[in-house]
Amino acid sequence: MLTHPATFAHGTFTFNAHRNADGTPNAASLSDTVTIDNRTIDPSFRDGRDAYHLGTGGSLGRVHKGMKLIRIDGRIIGPLATQEASVSDKERAMLAAFDPALCYRDSPSTDGAYAFDFSEPTTDTTNYPTGLILCRYYARPMGSPQMIDRLGDAGVRRYALGLIAGDPRCYEQTAQTLVLTPGAATGNVVNRGTVPSPLSVAIVMSGAGASNFTITRGGVAFVLNLTTASNGQTITVVMETCGPYGRGRYITKAGTETFSLKTSAATTWLDVPVGTTSFAITNTTNVTSCTLSWRPARA
Repeated sequence: MLTHPATFAHGTFTFNAHRNADGTPNAASLSDTVTIDNRTIDPSFRDGRDAYHLGTGGSLGRVHKGMKLIRIDGRIIGPLATQEASVSDKERAMLAAFDPALCYRDSPSTDGAYAFDFSEPTTDTTNYPTGLILCRYYARPMGSPQMIDRLGDAGVRRYALGLIAGDPRCYEQTAQTLVLTPGAATGNVVNRGTVPSPLSVAIVMSGAGASNFTITRGGVAFVLNLTTASNGQTITVVMETCGPYGRGRYITKAGTETFSLKTSAATTWLDVPVGTTSFAITNTTNVTSCTLSWRPARA
């Protein structure tokens, strides 16, 4: 993030334009950029401890991972010919892009969270031939960016801003998919990250389906009643609230909320474990295809 370009989707605001995608200097933008000089990532946790848990033999209690706070600061730099005016233009663009009220107004379905994209270097050139992992948080500004304007430095302005990620996982930018069909009903999904990844499912129908269409992963069965489906309809299942798929678990049929299609236990939902995992579909009457979608995720 510090030595490669980064973008925030709201306002398409770009940091480190003075760097090429591989991190090398971009000579054309060395004096016309917004740098990221420092980054702090602060994950939050909540557990069940109380005074009694501190005694001998006490229990630590359950741990719940909460939101993640991301703080960055750096410099707004303007080109020599128009330094002060260009810096002011960039400041106004930053204030608009990182206005939490505007973010919420423009994307209420995500609570104002937008993609914050950046890249991190890695030695794993087998999975990442460029030596870079393209990363993404789904985050909303914590407040308006702070600006420091110094009289003796009109061509540079310091800034500091914070982002809050309701989903604390760091995702890869490119979604992965696996298409299962009645003729190829089993396949492997690969999560190259370090934590389980949320799963989205799209089932395309050619007519009324079975009452017990089942997606199975490692002995866990997720069951839907598809007898009310019709030709050309798509059933979409989002398995958890998360950055990539928005707020709330939901099931839709042809775009209409139809949670009642789910017949497996209320607590039965699927995710994508770390590593390689086999998924299968059964009872596939009139199922044309079942597409699993996920993004590798990291802590």
